[in-house]
Amino acid sequence: MQSGYLLDGNDMASTYGVYIQKSKGAFDFIKRKGVTEHSWDDEDGVQAFTDADDIYRDARNIKMEGFIKADTKTDFLTKLNAFKAIIISPGLHTLKFPQSDTIYSVYCKDGLIFTMQTGWSNTILIGKFILMLRETSPL
Repeated sequence: MQSGYLLDGNDMASTYGVYIQKSKGAFDFIKRKGVTEHSWDDEDGVQAFTDADDIYRDARNIKMEGFIKADTKTDFLTKLNAFKAIIISPGLHTLKFPQSDTIYSVYCKDGLIFTMQTGWSNTILIGKFILMLRETSPL
């Protein structure tokens, strides 16, 4: 099974039974914010600010879609509650993707949208989720 998605240094698959199917936003180029150019009255064209001290980046939104899988109702609820507890806990959390060495400092922006995919009496329980995270100070 898939692994390598680390939340606060813990593998999401082995620690919480959480498997990420797709993500969006983590590798996007981030929009610059603030004044990025100036048009002088006595010159043609626009002068771009490209000095490193003048470059600031907007926050980054990361959307993750995945599922939680367990063999028993007790195991499923334990994994779900442990995952929810870490996600909603205060402060920033570290997030690392298996495709990159970059570590993102994120917090849960809009909660967790959760949908149960199987019945509670099944031998394997699966619930899908959408999680919106925000990185306020991207590198």
